[in-house]
Amino acid sequence: SSGEEIQAGPIIRKKVEGDIPSLRLYNTFFVEGIKIGWPFPAVMKPQRQMAIHLVKALKNRRHVVLESPTGTGKSAAILCSVLAWQRHHHKALFARHDPSSPPNSIDLEPKPQKVKIIYCSRTHSQVAQ
Repeated sequence: SSGEEIQAGPIIRKKVEGDIPSLRLYNTFFVEGIKIGWPFPAVMKPQRQMAIHLVKALKNRRHVVLESPTGTGKSAAILCSVLAWQRHHHKALFARHDPSSPPNSIDLEPKPQKVKIIYCSRTHSQVAQ
């Protein structure tokens, strides 16, 4: 965080790196070296646990299935963690691929591709169907 303060309604918060003012991120936390911006004043323990499982799985190119009771913050945990990982992954890929270097006749490393993330959700009422 840069230390700059932003007025977000009645709450004054510190600006987060890469912050988009309309997102109203309140703070950040790190999982596996990835900075996750958080849109709420506090991170609940189940949300932090979900973020840890999500980031570890994404780093290892694994699928993730989460099940947690209503009100545990699944949507926020999933979206914030996955989008933070995607930004981190994208920066890391493009840092290794220098577009200013001259084209090589034998290009063994293909251009980096964006990662596709598929997010599905079911409610308890849908499970009964």
